[in-house]
This record gives sequence, C-alpha cells and structure tokens, in this order.
Amino acid sequence: MDTILVVEDDEVHRDALARTLRRSGFSVLTAEGVVQASAAIRHRLPAGAVVDMRLGDGDGMQVVRLLALRAPLCRTIVLTGYGSIPAAVEAVKSGAVDFRTKPTTPEEILAALRRALAAPLPATELEDVEREHIRKALEGTDGNISHAARRLGLHRRTLQRKLQRLEGATSTPPEDDEDEPIERGDE
Repeated sequence: MDTILVVEDDEVHRDALARTLRRSGFSVLTAEGVVQASAAIRHRLPAGAVVDMRLGDGDGMQVVRLLALRAPLCRTIVLTGYGSIPAAVEAVKSGAVDFRTKPTTPEEILAALRRALAAPLPATELEDVEREHIRKALEGTDGNISHAARRLGLHRRTLQRKLQRLEGATSTPPEDDEDEPIERGDE
C-alpha cells in the first residue's frame, strides 16, 4: 500500500482528499503546513504527495523541494488557486510531476496521482542515491554532521560541501574527493 502525503491548509479540502485516497487503498499522511509536512516525512517517506502552493506557515514549494531532497522518488502533484506558467515551471523544476489549478475535485486529483504513480520511474541518478544515503546517515545521528561524516567515511567539510551541492547551493566550492593536500611533484 503506497503512502500519500496531503499538504493542504484548508481542513475541509484536506479531509475530503484524504478520505478519497483512503477509500482507494492508499495510506494517507496529512499536514496543514510546511512544519507538519517536514515532521511527517521524517517518519515515513511517501510514494506520492499532493501539495497546495499557499500554506498557512509557508510556501508549498518548500515542501516540494524538501520531498525532492528527502524522498527523490516521490511523485508530487502541486495544487494552486493562482496558477501561472512560471509557477508551474518552478514546481516541475523543483521536483513536481504535475501542476493543477483549483478548483479540482478529489477524484480528479486521485486520477492524476494514479497516473503519476503508474508512470515508470526514471533511472535513479547517482546524485539521488548519494542524497538518500547521506540523509539516512544524518537521521541515524540526529543531524550531527561530524558523526554522520564518520559513518560515511568522509571528512566533515567534505560532507558539508556535498550537502550544499545536493541542496542546490549555487556558490559551492569545487568538490574534492579527499581532504588531503595534493602532493606536487617536481615540475
């Protein structure tokens, strides 16, 4: 049974969608905002997600990016009452597989979710595997970078650089595989 995360600040819409998904055989996690969504995915990685763009405690794009980082194989559908082409492009670039403008019914969302889950998975990229491995190491050390680096056999600074790169930081220094100084021969 696939787990679906529903992130919607409108309680009536969130509950209606959750009921429809449960009746269709999905396990459902619900969250009314970014903070609850973050807590939910720390405990269980969803196979799919339905995320509203405007949330009471932040922007739904934060959740989309968080899902792309922590659950890279999650199929995320973004809902918005204020659809625009730039917003749709941003959502897809951030990891969403579909972008829907409200009003929409729970049945329409269910159909879109089923299509997304049925689509073949893209070949897992090395970065996705690396991101997942690092995430698990960080979870196992309660987020302690030094301990996670030791578990991964990396220097702490190397792990920090990898985290910056994997999180999409644009000003990261070039990646060294080793933290040892490069020995130079006689030139």
